[in-house]
Amino acid sequence: MFAVCGAHTGTAHASALGLTISGTPATTVVAGNAYSFTPTVSGLPAWYYKYFPYHAFTVKNKPSWATFNDNTGALTGTPTSSEVATYAGIVITVSKTAGSVSLPAFSIQVTSPNTATSVTSAPPTITGTPPASVIAGSTYSFEPSATGPSGDALSFSVENKPSWATFSIATGQLSGTPTSSEVGSYADIVISVSDGQSSAALSPFSVDVQPAAAPPAPAPAAAALSIAVSGNHFVDGQGNTVQLRGVNVAGLEGVAIQGWDPSNPWGAQTGTTTPDWALIKSWGANAVRIPLNEASWLGRTCVDVGGFGVHYVNGVKTQNTPGELVSADPGGNYQATVESSVSQATAAGLYVILDLHLAAPGNICPNMQNAMADADNSIDFWTSVATTFKGDPGVIFELFNEPFLDQVTLQGLTAWPALISGGTLISYQEQTPSSPWYTTVPYVWQTAGMQQMLDAIRATGATNVVLTSTLAYSSSMNGWLEYHPTDSLNPSQIGAVWHAYPAPNLPSQPDCIGLPSCSAQIMSDVQTIIASGYPVVVTEYGDPVGGTSAPWSSVLLPFADANGVSYMAWTWDPWVGTTYYLITDGAGDPTPGYGAYVKSHYLCRAQGTAQCP
Repeated sequence: MFAVCGAHTGTAHASALGLTISGTPATTVVAGNAYSFTPTVSGLPAWYYKYFPYHAFTVKNKPSWATFNDNTGALTGTPTSSEVATYAGIVITVSKTAGSVSLPAFSIQVTSPNTATSVTSAPPTITGTPPASVIAGSTYSFEPSATGPSGDALSFSVENKPSWATFSIATGQLSGTPTSSEVGSYADIVISVSDGQSSAALSPFSVDVQPAAAPPAPAPAAAALSIAVSGNHFVDGQGNTVQLRGVNVAGLEGVAIQGWDPSNPWGAQTGTTTPDWALIKSWGANAVRIPLNEASWLGRTCVDVGGFGVHYVNGVKTQNTPGELVSADPGGNYQATVESSVSQATAAGLYVILDLHLAAPGNICPNMQNAMADADNSIDFWTSVATTFKGDPGVIFELFNEPFLDQVTLQGLTAWPALISGGTLISYQEQTPSSPWYTTVPYVWQTAGMQQMLDAIRATGATNVVLTSTLAYSSSMNGWLEYHPTDSLNPSQIGAVWHAYPAPNLPSQPDCIGLPSCSAQIMSDVQTIIASGYPVVVTEYGDPVGGTSAPWSSVLLPFADANGVSYMAWTWDPWVGTTYYLITDGAGDPTPGYGAYVKSHYLCRAQGTAQCP
């Protein structure tokens, strides 16, 4: 999805203007064994991957026995003995309107099992009893047990996979959450395992998707999730103090607006078809933050200025042309998806923060972070969202993700007053398909101030907790006390947003204004806000993945625990190649260092331990 014009070089590597596609595809496979190759795309700036982790691939001369994933570039399949041959001229390309970058052409030779190298060790084995049914709206999961000769890597394949399910070729896990429209029987599913020389398979099985039973009677009000502000902290419906500890679950802010999966605005970005809320809860979390896109929620038609997204023509994915008019909700299912996700998350025992993440003025498609919410759409967005969820006291509203009015040209008001009251900007930013990956478009527009958005929410009768941001991408905490909106409710139901990402020389960096980061001074500012009687929520934080430690999180979280600050990690999406991500797969396996630390710390806190490492 991020390619630009350029020639490829070498046998397994190609790049253009910093963008790189690489990988070494296997050139042989024995008939009856699984084949799998996924290329790697890199070279784009880290901020780009945070918001746009998706890729778009094409393939030429795909073997007839193979399938191709145009979001990941994965080429997979299991040829049969009737397909023994050499399949030449295979080319995998990552492309955009500006051009393309491709791996060099390669061949795959399918050899007969009779001519393959003789197997001198025992063949692999596979066992397990798959669940025979699942209720629509519930998560199905089965992972077989497999063993092979010592030292031999195993790979898995599946035949007749249900359309609602995802499959891991690394573990053999079949999982997914079918909807009510997918009720029925899915038969002759076969899961196989191969060690590269021989294979074994489970007996064919079926999965019956059964209709959900009538919803149970509403639980007593005391049992429902409820959260409110009490002084400088949160309390539940029984008055118990609540510290939010959770994760960001990204996908809804980008999938629909970019047109990648009209049938599912989540786009399977969590490694599962839709998020597995119970799995998140199992980490010791009690909250999730769901980033949203205002144009998608409002069902708007918008202009893709940079030609960044795609649309479908007769079922074929087609790249948008710059300036093309597209639907921000191509499946007509965005609001329903958000509502069902909130319902499922709260049913799993998770508080939900709904965040206005991406916004743009006029009829521009919001596909990139802009300096502030816009008066054209953001007021309507919050009026609609608040009307929908005002009856759910377990839902929190975060007015706008990361304002940076202090880094753009304003007409009239200066940055801090404009944050509260709105102001006039002379440009906006839009995503583009080639380096530098975005463009600044001259355009005079009015921002929506924090006070205007809060007032719009309260005008609906909603009494939900509302979180309000600061400048410098929500990291400049020293201005929040003076420049926060006034709540019409008494007692006030507002809190401060803090985005805390690592910066050099942590935690002693004296000033991080202008950076989405934090420091000892910022921590002191946070303590001042709390001492003044307001709660603080770190709605985003992160650590680079890798190693055996989390150098920033291990400073931030103990500080937050000691000061009653809530926190939400970025992000519960296996976005390999991005800067900050918690899990490696849909099974929720933590990333090394960062993810492992967060899971350990959350579980420790969930057990009631006051001081966790």
